[in-house]
Amino acid sequence: MKIPSLSRADLLSEMLLELIEILRDRSGDTWTAIVRIAANKSAAIAIDDTCIYLQAEGGQELHIKISDADPIVENDFESTGRTLSDVMFGRASLDKSVASGKIFIRASFGDLLKIRSVVASVLADTAIEPRLQSLWEKFEREW
Repeated sequence: MKIPSLSRADLLSEMLLELIEILRDRSGDTWTAIVRIAANKSAAIAIDDTCIYLQAEGGQELHIKISDADPIVENDFESTGRTLSDVMFGRASLDKSVASGKIFIRASFGDLLKIRSVVASVLADTAIEPRLQSLWEKFEREW
């Protein structure tokens, strides 16, 4: 009997929830910044042709709910898996990817600066957190 593989939306949801759990376990400044930016907000995310909708509620516990994105809602984040992989492994910078249009983020300028700071912290944490490195490798392998 063949075990069905996850849909891309399920795979993306699973990896995002794993990322949140890793960062929550680590606590510290990166987690505090994520809570400050994400609490009580939502976003439609599209990677390649896969779209999901995230809702973050609460404070330090930050409960994440992921569902299918409404096809008529504009995305708040768009990119390709290849571009994200390039950023995760240091082959491209987040700044250059956003400036070139390879990553699109719909947010205020203040939120963009906060997002940039969180991404930089997460990428820096990768050097000392094997679970993050493993997650990036899983993304590159399975996406």
